[in-house]
Amino acid sequence: MFQQLKNQLLSGQISFNQALPQALPELRGKIADEKLLWLASELQGYENAVAYYQTEDHGLPKYRIVAGGLRYMTPDGQITELKHPYAKRDHIFLSSPISWLEEFASYPGDQSLVEVPELTAFMGAGGGGVICQCQKSELRRIIATFRNEFIAILDKVGETSAP
Repeated sequence: MFQQLKNQLLSGQISFNQALPQALPELRGKIADEKLLWLASELQGYENAVAYYQTEDHGLPKYRIVAGGLRYMTPDGQITELKHPYAKRDHIFLSSPISWLEEFASYPGDQSLVEVPELTAFMGAGGGGVICQCQKSELRRIIATFRNEFIAILDKVGETSAP
């Protein structure tokens, strides 16, 4: 099962959004709980992502930190400056589910706009939303890093559960 999942991922037959729900129940009890939580966070998004902006010891995966800027997208799609202390940062934690990053990376152009839902909720943006503007190469880097780590887990569990 793990080898098949790995092959389907590598060949592009399935996305992380399809592979993770298949893998998670099969991995339970075979990998550490912290790895299961990490995979679940990749699938659903990181709920505790505001911690990145509030403390140095946030415990979030460093590979999801991108060079970029926070902006505000109005309900009608206009991008404006965000007037908040967090917007002064030039590195942003992308908490979105990995499937969102896959989708945003597929859009045309070199720049990407990624929703930052925890900051929209935190700042109480009225109708619009907080986004991160970054290079699309940053999304591809996150996706590649996650793919490599996920496949390493599948390989390791596949080896130990092989007949």
